Amino acid sequence: MKFFRTHFIDLFASWLLLAIGSAIAADTLYKPAPDAKDAGVRVAVVIGNSRYPSGALENPKNDAAVMAAALKKFGFDVELKIDATKSDLDGLFKRFGVKAEKSAVALVFYAGHGVQVNGINFLIPIDAAPQNERDLKRELVRLDDVIDDMASAKVKLIFFDACRDNPFARSFSRGSARGLAAPAESSGTLISFSTKHGNTAADGDGKNSPYTSALLAVLESQPQMEIEQMLRKVQQEVKRLTRGQQEPWRYGSLDGDFYFRSPEVEGSAALSRETVDKAISEAVAEAVKKATEHSDFQQRANQQAVVEALKVANEQAAREKAELEKRAEERIARERAEAEYKAAERFSRERAELKESMERMLKEAMDRQNSQLQLERDARRAAGEKVSVQVLTEPLAHNKPLESSLRSEKAQEALGSAVQPAVVPPLSIDDKQLGDEWEYVIKDQVSGLIKNRIRFRTTAATSERQLEEVSFDGLKSFDWVFHPNKASAVAISGDSTFVFGPLWNGKDIPAELLVEGGRGFCNPLQQNLCRLSLTIVGHEQLSLSAGTFDAIRLDGWLTISCPSGSNCPSGGLRSQVWYSIPDKRMLKQEIRRTGGGYGTFGETVELVAIRKAMH
Repeated sequence: MKFFRTHFIDLFASWLLLAIGSAIAADTLYKPAPDAKDAGVRVAVVIGNSRYPSGALENPKNDAAVMAAALKKFGFDVELKIDATKSDLDGLFKRFGVKAEKSAVALVFYAGHGVQVNGINFLIPIDAAPQNERDLKRELVRLDDVIDDMASAKVKLIFFDACRDNPFARSFSRGSARGLAAPAESSGTLISFSTKHGNTAADGDGKNSPYTSALLAVLESQPQMEIEQMLRKVQQEVKRLTRGQQEPWRYGSLDGDFYFRSPEVEGSAALSRETVDKAISEAVAEAVKKATEHSDFQQRANQQAVVEALKVANEQAAREKAELEKRAEERIARERAEAEYKAAERFSRERAELKESMERMLKEAMDRQNSQLQLERDARRAAGEKVSVQVLTEPLAHNKPLESSLRSEKAQEALGSAVQPAVVPPLSIDDKQLGDEWEYVIKDQVSGLIKNRIRFRTTAATSERQLEEVSFDGLKSFDWVFHPNKASAVAISGDSTFVFGPLWNGKDIPAELLVEGGRGFCNPLQQNLCRLSLTIVGHEQLSLSAGTFDAIRLDGWLTISCPSGSNCPSGGLRSQVWYSIPDKRMLKQEIRRTGGGYGTFGETVELVAIRKAMH
């Protein structure tokens, strides 16, 4: 009987050990991965500087407030400071350095003015007023010093929404540059700039800057995303919000993955550690109680068996958990690769379709344009002796008289070459400007009233040609193919209106330029022939309702040749043109005549709006 009782207890103890091991294995296998906040202390300092005496900003104080609230949700010990002076920043980073020494994660978020001088980036306190480069180390805070204050934290994160225009640029005689400089990169430190080094970032028209808005949106919607992937999402969102004008950039790397909130292993159950610990405690207590009834020796044996069982169960659970995580990672990688392949395939197909469509549009437009120019050439040749050409009696800006005669060899040569059929080269797709619009108004200089509106819209583009739709007073007037880098003048409906040089690179302007095509007064089919002579006379900064531009000014004459006996102005019309070489667009032109038998005439064409399409 004693033998039977002893073996029954042994069997019970064995069953109990297996149950305990299974419970431990289930807990280890299915318990969610620990939150990143459980892996160590997280500390953060958040700064928003808005109230600058010069160059005040609206959004940094708002950006800092919402970021501080968001970081607290993810377990960060946050110290927030709005409108910090130099003294505030020194004390703030001194306290932060002490905390960072004992932390696993150290984070800095700064919104406000930043500047680079001689390749060194600085944070600008609200009371800074440097007069020269020597004042920088006393009145500004070096970004490199901020990174040093993060000490030995395993993960160092810097979010720098501080690339607005430099408010002290005039104080520095040398070394100051646009935007921020690329920081030195190091392992264990990840730096995110709101825009790429050398560029400036927008403060934003809303409550927050585009960069902070995008960062908050990703943090709130996908906090379990690994930070490198998160910053790529932020980069894409900022480019979308700013229509490609601003692109965040990241520098450095971390030694491993970092999550603001760690992702849970797929298929995990919600067994709590407290429940499992309680079950183990009760099972062990019961086993010990049973073993004590027989002997101290049996008690020690049972305890040792429990330890061994727990060890085996934990090892098995760890192996199964690692296998499960590996399968999940492989599945995610497989799905990502499939999605990227499909996206690339779709993009390639759409690009091919767009290229084919633009090739067709350009060919049809060139055929129509060549036909029109051929008719113009025939009309000029047919005019012969019937065309009376007015010759300017006063010299042009370059002191060379305008020699214009339809019967001269020089004129015939120019007319013939101007309408040669164009050979369209192999197309190289360039759709960056598709849909962009440039709108002008035509004003009477005497009354100041708007007479008409003209709009140019890019509908097809390659490296060799650009097709634009020209609308007059809201109605499509004609299509015209322009040659990049080539000076040209195209007639527009109106008394003497033309548009000079779309896509011109500012070089190689001919002494005489025929005003061609279009629908304007300068129409050879009506036996009217216009020539334009322009010379670059200087550079100006021009402010229009469409914006402020760095422009070149060209002065010269518009000379009109008309049939004999027609009501045609004698002499020439004074012409001035303001042109933006970076934008490759005319900004403004003035045509005027004073005195003479035809009285006073003046007409202004002025750029009033630029509408960039979203790409």
